[in-house]
Amino acid sequence: MPLPPPAARRHVHSRTVQCEGFLRDDGLWEVEAALLDTKPFAHEDFERGSRQPGDPVHKMSIRLTVDDHLVIVEAAAAMDDVPYVTCNDVPPRMEALVGLKLGGGWRAAVRARLEKRASCTHLTELIGPAITTLFQSMSYRDIANMGAETKNTRAQKPYFVDGCWSWRAGGPTLKKYFPQFAGEAE
Repeated sequence: MPLPPPAARRHVHSRTVQCEGFLRDDGLWEVEAALLDTKPFAHEDFERGSRQPGDPVHKMSIRLTVDDHLVIVEAAAAMDDVPYVTCNDVPPRMEALVGLKLGGGWRAAVRARLEKRASCTHLTELIGPAITTLFQSMSYRDIANMGAETKNTRAQKPYFVDGCWSWRAGGPTLKKYFPQFAGEAE
C-alpha cells in the first residue's frame, strides 16, 4: 500500500543508503554499507566552497566482517567525500568495533565504542542498516542448510521468532509455517 499523497512541498535533500551482504570464501560474513547525501540545488560549503546540484554532501562507506558467532573480526570505513578535512580522521576509529559480539543490545554497544565526539554520526548511523542487512544475509546459511528438513519437522527454533509482529509466537504466520514453535494461541 503506497503512502498517501503528500502536501505541497519542495525537494531539499536526498540520502541514499545501500547495503549488501556477502558470504566470503573463507566462511566469514561481510556487509558493505554506503551512504550518499546530495542536495538538488547549488550551495556553499564551509571548506569545499561552491557545490553543484547532485554533488555529494557526504559519500562514505563501511565494511564489517563477522564470524558465525556474530563477532566482528574486521571493521573498515572510507570517507570518499566529506564536508571537513578532519572527517578523514575517523575511519581508523571503526576498528574499535572489532571483538564486539552482535546480539541483544548491540546498538548500545556500538554507541559505547564509537562515542559521538570521537566518531562520525553518519558512519555510526550507517552501522544500523549494515547489521540488519548482515542478519538477513546470514539467514542464507539457515535456508541453504535446511535440506531435507522441512519447516514442519525443524527441531531448532528459527532465530527470527519473536523478532517482529509477523513472526511473533502465537501469531498466524508462525502457526502456518513453523507450528511447532507457535506457542499458545493469541
